[in-house]
Amino acid sequence: MHTTLTDSIRSTLWAAAIAGAAAGRVAAQQTNVEGMTSASSILQRAEAMYNRGQRDSATTVLSLHVAEQPTDGRAWFLLGRIYLANAREWHRAGHVAEGSGAAVFVDMAGSSFEPASELLTDSGGVFRVVVALERATLRIEKAGWDSLATFKTPAEELPLPPVLAELGRNLIASCPKNGVLVVGTSVAELASVWGIMLQGERGDLMVIRPDMYQWDPKYRGRVAAALKADSTEALPAILVAAAKNRPVCLGPGIDTIAAPGVVWNRSWLVLTTAPAVVPSSQFSLFRYTRTGVVGSVWTVAARDAYDLAARRNHAICSTLFATTYVSTPPTIPACSQ
Repeated sequence: MHTTLTDSIRSTLWAAAIAGAAAGRVAAQQTNVEGMTSASSILQRAEAMYNRGQRDSATTVLSLHVAEQPTDGRAWFLLGRIYLANAREWHRAGHVAEGSGAAVFVDMAGSSFEPASELLTDSGGVFRVVVALERATLRIEKAGWDSLATFKTPAEELPLPPVLAELGRNLIASCPKNGVLVVGTSVAELASVWGIMLQGERGDLMVIRPDMYQWDPKYRGRVAAALKADSTEALPAILVAAAKNRPVCLGPGIDTIAAPGVVWNRSWLVLTTAPAVVPSSQFSLFRYTRTGVVGSVWTVAARDAYDLAARRNHAICSTLFATTYVSTPPTIPACSQ
């Protein structure tokens, strides 16, 4: 059931109290909260703290602010971003405090992005999908890739803007059956693919996050085990081994990986070792063309993903980006060069 705004506020304040027990008292002493009188100044100061790596101080400031101003969607959104940064730092730091680390921070992020999605429907909703992705990653690390077969998330908990849902379906349709899809680190690419996958579509695909493979030995071990490869090897070597048994695909945000012996083919929006045979009717740009790049920051982000794909596979300029919409083809920079 969808959590109400009141429940989300209560959950986040509870989570903030836990964080405060560990570091908030010290942070509060270092932060002149009383001197900040406007929401904009509070957000600017919290953002500056966050950018300087002072996440505990920023969390304290924002938690106090949303307690008094619970309808400030921008504050909830920034608070969620900070909790996500804490979760990712836990992965980078080698799973310190196993059992009480990233899962707690991911829950805090989720409790922040829910009110953010109600108040800032566009970005808040997308980052709720990112929270679901982080929960799926924790599940993979705990129980392996096969555990995702029973890890389905209701669509209402994955509120992707239609233009990103469309991008996600186009990306996964570009990768052959039983493929391994390596996705870029952009929020648009990550959220669009995982937002569709976690609803149960294309359960045959294995989606790899290269940043996590580099940071986190436990994640790397799960990837290697699923692909029957050596976890001490770098990702390109892992993909070389995987390509002997199943198709490997690179999303638009991934540069060609130096993998000796692998020939990369162009398959719609991805590069792949075995092109997907997909009828063009399975691809769509309806939402993208109707929304227009001025309609949403995520429409612009989707356009950028399509542009990266077109730079590697210019053939889609005369198929996906032209044939279906001859009268008003989408404006893709790579296709106008």
